[in-house]
Amino acid sequence: MSTNELCPCGSQKHYADCCEPFHTLAAKPDTAQQLMRSRYCAFVKKLTPYLLNTRHPSKRHLDSASSLQQTFASTQWLGLQILTTEQGLKKDSEGFVSFAASFSESNSNANQQQPQVLEERSRFLKEGDQWYYVEEDFNLGRNDICWCGSGKKFKKCHGR
Repeated sequence: MSTNELCPCGSQKHYADCCEPFHTLAAKPDTAQQLMRSRYCAFVKKLTPYLLNTRHPSKRHLDSASSLQQTFASTQWLGLQILTTEQGLKKDSEGFVSFAASFSESNSNANQQQPQVLEERSRFLKEGDQWYYVEEDFNLGRNDICWCGSGKKFKKCHGR
């Protein structure tokens, strides 16, 4: 991505001035929303280490490099819209970001990818000067197919 291209997170800033400093570890997000945007961008750019390292240590067992790679292979992220932000400012230690992320998913049974929207209210914690993604609050039932594209039921994948 050239330095003149807009960041995939939807901020209307250039990637070099938005999420890239977080991805290269030159800076840390100051707010929960910055971390949310940088994680979305990391999904777009397939940055497995960043996604794993910004997941709260108590919840890292829910993700793995292989499950993220599987998600990358089957999902194309199309856009992010921040709906609401509660707390999560530089002075806070907890925050919530609600968002809608558009995506299309490859399906071996269909020739076309149908656009879908993932709506989530995410919880973030700040420990020291580092924000972490903790968990999501989906409107999925435990027996629904997981959003990540693994083909597993939500309760056996990210719903644990």
